[in-house]
Amino acid sequence: MSILSALDSQQRAAAECVSGPVVIYAGAGTGKTRTITHRIAHGVASGVYEPTQTLAVTFTTRAAGELRSRLNTLGVSGVQVRTFHSAALRQLRYFYGQVFDKQMPTLIPSKLRFVSDAANLCGLGAGQDTIRDLASEIEWAKVNIMSPSTYREHVLAGKRTNGSDVAPELVAKVYEAYLSVLDDSNAMDFEDVLLNMTAIMANFPDVADQVRRQYRYFTVDEFQDVSPAQFELLTLWLGNRRDLCVVGDPAQTIYSFSGATSDYLTNFTSHFADASHFELGNSYRSTAPIIRVANAIIGRQASVELTSTRGEGQVVTLQKYAHDELEAAQVADRISELITQGTAPRDIAVLFRVNSQSALIEAELGNRGVAYTLRGAERFFDRPEVKGAVLNLRATSAGSIDNGVGAVVRDVLSGLGWKKAMPDAGRSAQETWESLNTLVDLADDYQHTHPDGSLRDFIAMLDARNDMEHAPTANAVTLASIHAAKGLEWNAVFVIGLSEGLLPINRAKTPAAHLEERRLFYVAVTRAKDQLFLSWSQARHSDGKAHRTASPFLTDLKL
Repeated sequence: MSILSALDSQQRAAAECVSGPVVIYAGAGTGKTRTITHRIAHGVASGVYEPTQTLAVTFTTRAAGELRSRLNTLGVSGVQVRTFHSAALRQLRYFYGQVFDKQMPTLIPSKLRFVSDAANLCGLGAGQDTIRDLASEIEWAKVNIMSPSTYREHVLAGKRTNGSDVAPELVAKVYEAYLSVLDDSNAMDFEDVLLNMTAIMANFPDVADQVRRQYRYFTVDEFQDVSPAQFELLTLWLGNRRDLCVVGDPAQTIYSFSGATSDYLTNFTSHFADASHFELGNSYRSTAPIIRVANAIIGRQASVELTSTRGEGQVVTLQKYAHDELEAAQVADRISELITQGTAPRDIAVLFRVNSQSALIEAELGNRGVAYTLRGAERFFDRPEVKGAVLNLRATSAGSIDNGVGAVVRDVLSGLGWKKAMPDAGRSAQETWESLNTLVDLADDYQHTHPDGSLRDFIAMLDARNDMEHAPTANAVTLASIHAAKGLEWNAVFVIGLSEGLLPINRAKTPAAHLEERRLFYVAVTRAKDQLFLSWSQARHSDGKAHRTASPFLTDLKL
């Protein structure tokens, strides 16, 4: 049987084109992994590719493992399948000592300690949230190949919204000090792996020649997520060769905050004017009702309009709830019904915009004895800021609580940095605030239902919730942020919290950020295969004012 016989006409056309620059626009669920693995296998079988000179690059070890497994199934061995960082690190380990005649710097697992040391050198007494935000800014600058001074000019020129609450001049100073701290420690971070290998190839032609003799044929998956640093290294890997195939979907660009850009995908022909162009639009994942919703969400941002190959299915539902507790309770009820009707828990997911939204659904599933697992995040009660808050509550001698448990909890958490309003800047600070504010909300809820309850009673309730939550099991409902859900799929998907301020998130203040939030929604709905449930609530509390409005992304769906 031909390697290409399992492909549809769109996939086959792309897979048959094994020479020269190739760009494949692949919509969600259209079989891009199948296409590129069969393309590589076809190139090897037809004698065009030498397996050991073929490199397939993707962004996660999970995706690399999937590519490798599929190639093995097709009988292809010898092809290297790696992430950008693992490929670069392998090369760096081989060449560094030859070039510099000294030991390669130690790769650090985390920037935080080194950023903290740099901040101290700059006289900045920064808390952990600020340190995390500074680390994110430094990472963004490095993947965009910016020096501290270039970063500062970029932010001051209004070309980037500073992700930290620290002034850009001070961020640049901390960044410069961070580079010195790394150098003094003979250490490097993950971005340095790419930057150092790029520098070696650019400045040592013999090394570049050796790498190019090793690898001649390149495939890059998820090309919409490439950063400038990755593209620069890829360009040096290629040299003057043109055997590059890239595949991606601009509509799934959701990591701009970390330096990813779809520009290299959408402007591929500006680098390779004669590139062959293919589109994959046949969705094998989702039924027609889900695809119609997806197409309506993404609109003109789509590079490919999806068409379902699975025909009609259950209608997509959109539900408005009075408050978050009712939304969580009824979503948990519906999940219980699906499981009773025969859907495996592992085939169900609940997706949300921010991790703190998981707290209520965790509790409701725990109340019903439904096993769940969190993907890409810690359980609510395992988060450091929540653990610290509960410890402080335990240590508090509440005395009189004439104003209720809510007032006491507010007072204690205020000492940990909680304020009535979310911080205006600082992604980590905002995420910490969301977790602490969830505890404040829980205290208000408890006070409403137990007006005479004590602080000790409230803490006991938190302990009971914590104990009720089930440990992750192999067959469990998945709870995940939309970012963590990318690349995955489930039979039934619940997307909750679809109100203005949550999706789009209230910190998305620019048109570009707003468009990225729309792409997030598109990614969320295209995780569903058979059933899609959308919902939002008008208020946080059962006794709260209905101040929320539906997400503007819902207006075009006609549900």
